[in-house]
Amino acid sequence: MSLLGKQIVLVGKTQKGKNRIREHGSVWTVLAETDRILFRPNDKGPWLFVSPEGKNMEDKASRWIRQLDDADFEVKQAG
Repeated sequence: MSLLGKQIVLVGKTQKGKNRIREHGSVWTVLAETDRILFRPNDKGPWLFVSPEGKNMEDKASRWIRQLDDADFEVKQAG
């Protein structure tokens, strides 16, 4: 199921993830989806490029996360 353009809720697993949520909120928008990314070519996705709610891809908090099994975040659907 594609999450492109949809809002998701991120839950921090690690201190890094919890800090990111505290600083930017838990609701994020999915701006892109792919199965592979250049900086981890052997790590299959799906990968999501997310940005805090109301921000665009150029925001400093925007990041790639794994939809399943991310080290810092758990991804949940909003609403």
